[in-house]
Amino acid sequence: MALQTRDSEIVLKMVEFSPMGILLVDGRGAVEYANAAACQIMGVDSDDRCSTLLSKLLGDVFRKLLEDMGPEHGTPAGPEQAGRIEREFKITTNDGTERIVEMAVIGRFGKHCLCYINDVSVRKQLEVEFNRQDTFFHDLINSSVDGIIASDMKGNIILFNTGAEEILGYTREEAIKSLHVSRLYPEGEARQILKRMRSDDFGGKGKLLRHELTAITKDGRKIPMSISGGIIYDHGNEIATFGIFTDLRDMRKIEEDLQQTHEMLVQSERMAGLGRLAAGIAHEINNPMSGIMLYSNLIKEQLEENHPAMDDLEIIVNEAERCKRIVTDLLEFSHQTGYEQQGIDVNQQIEKSLGVLDVQPLFHNIEIVLELKENLSRIWGNPIRLSQVFINIIVNAAQAMDGKGRIEIISRHRSNGGIVEACISDTGPGMDKETQSQVFDPFFTTKTASGGTGLGLSVSYAIVREHKGSIRVESELGEGTTFILRFPVYKDEALGD
Repeated sequence: MALQTRDSEIVLKMVEFSPMGILLVDGRGAVEYANAAACQIMGVDSDDRCSTLLSKLLGDVFRKLLEDMGPEHGTPAGPEQAGRIEREFKITTNDGTERIVEMAVIGRFGKHCLCYINDVSVRKQLEVEFNRQDTFFHDLINSSVDGIIASDMKGNIILFNTGAEEILGYTREEAIKSLHVSRLYPEGEARQILKRMRSDDFGGKGKLLRHELTAITKDGRKIPMSISGGIIYDHGNEIATFGIFTDLRDMRKIEEDLQQTHEMLVQSERMAGLGRLAAGIAHEINNPMSGIMLYSNLIKEQLEENHPAMDDLEIIVNEAERCKRIVTDLLEFSHQTGYEQQGIDVNQQIEKSLGVLDVQPLFHNIEIVLELKENLSRIWGNPIRLSQVFINIIVNAAQAMDGKGRIEIISRHRSNGGIVEACISDTGPGMDKETQSQVFDPFFTTKTASGGTGLGLSVSYAIVREHKGSIRVESELGEGTTFILRFPVYKDEALGD
C-alpha cells in the first residue's frame, strides 16, 4: 500500500512538473485539475487552477471539441476506453493575451476526460513567417523573365518557373512530372554543362557564368540562350543543379538590326558620293549623246533605204538611245528631279504595280500571293516613284525564277503602328553574302550584259531613301530572297493635310 502511495506521488509530481499542459475535465467542460504548465498557458494563477475562472476559459473550447467528436460527445462507450482527437483553438487568457493552443482529448476515463494542451503560438507565427517568405521567393522566382530551372542529380526537374514555361513551351506540371533535363539541350550537351560546372574554369567550382548554348523547346525549335547556374551542395555532397536561362533571340535581333543599320549608313554614305558622281557624269554624257542621235538621224534621212551604211546607222541610234536611258536612270539615282508628294496607300500601289505586270508573259507561270493588311496607314511620298520601286523588285524576282515560282507580298504595321512594312519574297535561287552586299550598288548586276544596266535596285534604293524609308535584303542560297521596305507612317496633322 505504501508502495502504491509513493508511486502515485511520483506520478502526480511528474504530471505537475510536465512542460506540457495536462487537464482533467468533466463531461460538461469544467476543469477539475490543471497542472502548472496548463495554468501558465492559460494565464491563471496556480491557486485558481480549479476555479470557475479556469473552467470559463476552456468551457466553450472544450464543448466545441466534444461536439466535433460526434454523438454522446464522441467519448468511447465503455469505461476507461481511450480515443483521441486533436484541434487547434485561439483563446484569450485571463490577462487578455491571445494564444493559439493545440488541445488533444484522450478519450473518456469514467466521467472525466484527460486533455493535453500546448501553446503553439510561436510555432504558428514561425509558420506564417515561413509561408510569407516562401510565397515571396516563389513570386520572385516566377516574376523573372528569365527561365529558372533546377533538377536533382539524376536529371529530374524539381523547379520550373513561369519564365521557363514561356521560353521553352512546357508547363510546370509537365516538366516536373515527366521532363528530363537533358531533353532541353542537344544530345550530350547536358553532360558538358555539368562537367563545366564541376570545373574551376567557368566561374569557379560549382558555378557556370554567362555560358551561351542552344536550348530545345517543346515543339523542337532551337533557340540561343545564355545560362548562369551551378551545383547545390549539402555537406559537400552534390544534391541538385540549377540554371538561370536568358533568351538571346531579342538581343540577337537587336544586334542584327544594329549591324544592318550600320551597313545601311555605310551604304548611304557610299551611295551619296556615287550619286554626286553619277549626276556629273550624266550631265556630261547627255549633251554628246543628243548630238550623236541628232546627226545620226540626219544622215539616215539623206541616205537611201537600201544604203549599205543604213544598218550601221541604226545600231548607232539604238545604242545612243540606250545611253540616254542610262543617263535618265543616273539622274533618277542622283536625285536631280523633284516630284509632287502626297499621302500614299502602299497596298494600292502594290496592286497597281501587279496590274501592270500581270499581263506580261514573264508572269504567266508565277503564283502571286498577297497578304495585305486592311486599313494600312498611309505614307508620305510620290505614288509613281513608289510603284517604280515595287515594279523593279517584282520584275527582278520573276527574272531570278526564270518565270516559274512563287512571289509573296506582305504589308503590315511595325513599331506599334509607327512604321509601314512591305516584304516581297520569291522562291528563286537566292544570293550569297557577297552578292547581297553589292546588290544596291550602281551598275552591279548578275544578269548578262544585255539583260540590264544594273541601276534598277540602285534607283529603288534612292527612291526609298527619298521617302525617308529603308530597304534591305535577306537571302540564302537555294532558299529565295526577301526585300524588306519600311516607311514612316504619314502624320496628317504634322503635314497640315
